[in-house]
Amino acid sequence: MKVFALSLTALLATAAAEPIVHGKDCAPCSDTEGECVVKTMINLHAGETGYYMFEGCEGVNPTLHLTMGRTYKFDQSDISNWYHLLGFAYEADGAHVPVDELEPGIAPGDSTCGEDNTCPAPMYFMDGKYQGVFSNIEAIAPLAGDEDFGLDAVEPLFFHPLGDWQGYGDMATYLNFDKEFDKDFFYFCHIHAGMSGRVKLVDADGNKMSEEDTPELPYTYAQVGQFDLDCGTFNTTGFKLTTEEAGPGDMCPGFFVCADEEVEKSGYATCVEAMNCHMMQSMTTYAAGTSELFCHQMIPHHQNAVNMAKALLKAHPDTLTCDTSGPVEEGSVQPWACDLIPVLYDIVNVQNSQIIDMRDALDQLGAEEYNNCDMRFGELTAPAVPAMRRRTEEGDVNYPYVSGADCEPCAGTEGECTVAMKVNHHAGELGYYMVDGCEGVNPTLHLTKDRVYKFDQTDKSNWYHLIGLAYFPDGAHAGVDELEPGIAPGDSNCGDDNTCPAPMYFMDGIYQGVFSNIESIAPLAGDEDFGLDAVEPLFFHPLGDWEGYGAMETYLKFDQDYDDDIFYFCHLHSGMTGRIKLKDAAGTMMSAENKPDIGYEYDTIEGHDGGCGTYGLNPFTLPNDQCPESFVCGPLDAGVQDFATCINSMDCSMLDGMTTNYGGDGFTNTAWNDAILFIRQMIPHHQNAVNMAKALMKTGAVACGQTGPTEEGAAQSTACLLEPIALGIIVTQNKQIQIMKGVLEALGVTEMTSDCDFEVVGSTSSASDVAANSAKLVASFAAGAFAMF
Repeated sequence: MKVFALSLTALLATAAAEPIVHGKDCAPCSDTEGECVVKTMINLHAGETGYYMFEGCEGVNPTLHLTMGRTYKFDQSDISNWYHLLGFAYEADGAHVPVDELEPGIAPGDSTCGEDNTCPAPMYFMDGKYQGVFSNIEAIAPLAGDEDFGLDAVEPLFFHPLGDWQGYGDMATYLNFDKEFDKDFFYFCHIHAGMSGRVKLVDADGNKMSEEDTPELPYTYAQVGQFDLDCGTFNTTGFKLTTEEAGPGDMCPGFFVCADEEVEKSGYATCVEAMNCHMMQSMTTYAAGTSELFCHQMIPHHQNAVNMAKALLKAHPDTLTCDTSGPVEEGSVQPWACDLIPVLYDIVNVQNSQIIDMRDALDQLGAEEYNNCDMRFGELTAPAVPAMRRRTEEGDVNYPYVSGADCEPCAGTEGECTVAMKVNHHAGELGYYMVDGCEGVNPTLHLTKDRVYKFDQTDKSNWYHLIGLAYFPDGAHAGVDELEPGIAPGDSNCGDDNTCPAPMYFMDGIYQGVFSNIESIAPLAGDEDFGLDAVEPLFFHPLGDWEGYGAMETYLKFDQDYDDDIFYFCHLHSGMTGRIKLKDAAGTMMSAENKPDIGYEYDTIEGHDGGCGTYGLNPFTLPNDQCPESFVCGPLDAGVQDFATCINSMDCSMLDGMTTNYGGDGFTNTAWNDAILFIRQMIPHHQNAVNMAKALMKTGAVACGQTGPTEEGAAQSTACLLEPIALGIIVTQNKQIQIMKGVLEALGVTEMTSDCDFEVVGSTSSASDVAANSAKLVASFAAGAFAMF
């Protein structure tokens, strides 16, 4: 296989990153008295999930020496702490294992403090306010024996979107270990397992209560190779593309990033080559069962996304900064870095958490974490002039998802009308709304003036799809007028006193606003608040939390004359608009003409995509000259064969989309070129994840009847582990695709894609090669650092 030389100039232009040290002894505030503030951060590049750092301590996951009876304040206000709530336990990994954590009712050693809930426990603060009742720090809160130490109030917030989490105020955890104890204990992350560090207790004179390191830390910390240190990645060192005749095991193409003649590849682009090779080699897998195949594909897929995000954050810390924090107003414009940074951190933290859950699912299924086979990519050479091509030709498909069919909810009845909403995730790239009793998706709804309609969004499919109503398609996404109390339709003067038609947002049966034009629901009132600001952020929260908030319902009474149509849309995803035609009491349409125009056609689905539940894969069914002859190895059982066929086409689509030109947009700023490369790689990468999740959900293998949040450490079925992951991938990564496209537009990039193509693809490897190379790959994963072939 011909492998092209990659420029390391930019990567090696700076000094090599220093090796990461772990477990070094550190005594915070050892030269002071009184309360000790320990500033806590996460080094995301020190291992797969990252490790803790404490200001003033060397390296990561230091062994902390804490004085008994002294108050320590662990300050987690730094952005890196998002998704990394600090916990304390008597053994490593706390609730993940599960073992005894530091809680008011759990006694250390021979203490009887558990009888009155006065044992040492962390005290969790948010925005300077203690969230619990228990206290063993009188200077902070009155001494009190109680089971509540604030964890249940604070922990769920670490799963909320980054802007929300920042908006809650500084997070801090106080600890005063005030009991005799002759062993060590541990700090750990409540969300990611494998991040524990040791705490050694010392007396007032600095003498250790335990000279021995006990209990044992049951794992060693990950060691990061030099290439990964320089890239900011994990486990890609053995996958560097080199100038040798064969790449890493000949299991990767010779390139993923094509260089523009006028732009030298950056160090980041070089790192991308290696991480993509790691992913493609790890995503050629055997198929034992549907859920297993999904996990075996998605774990290395997630690892690749995490590495891409980590590497970009490390490469350009000065460019990827944002002066604002907290939630962002819908439709507001901010610097492109402020849009991209939350996507990067979300990829790193959320997908690492999902990897842990998928490993648990595989463990339940009795499957190993990796089940790799090898496919030889053969002779792949870049064309002399890289081809510019789009991955999907739109408008050439036709599948029986009827769109826009006329429908009159509650026809032939009187009084309040309930409109039960769902989302069909398979009907297009983003999915489209369905209405009970209406044909197809995104039906054209006929609503009667002055009648009360209740849009019921309690169905799980509505998560991340809050319905909005506007006078033009796509509402705030397009910067057009929505139905609000102060926005008048036509010639009405209702805007003068904020009494115009507007949706009224309810949660758990309680109206969240003040405005009302439905007297039977709430007293008539002119006001700007119609509940949207209270409800909309909740649709971004984790699925279990969202379900736990109770029924989400939106009431509408359109009580003004208006001679145009209005529209329903999704507040979180653009491109999902449906038309509403208004009728008078006699059933006559106020506008017979469909106006305004929606401005885009609905996606249509055919054949292979219809069978898989996916979008855009028909051009990528195998064989395809841009892909190996298969990504899933046989023999295949009948129960997994169809799903494996879908995986083959979506992996081919991703590989084609992720062979990308570097540069070529006229920019000389390396940070901009790298950000553009990241997005052009990540969009097809996300599309692959979305399609994989859609296909898994279509099989029915992960249907979970459980609703609401899950208690930390509680046992769950495989389906209930995987369904939130699959649904979360669909809704969040589709949203991130739209954000990333917006970043490209903000940078002035006109082409969303800039793909280059392979010329030739070879055949599969022999059975002996498969066995030998798979054994090497599994051994390398187990070792935690690659030095392959």
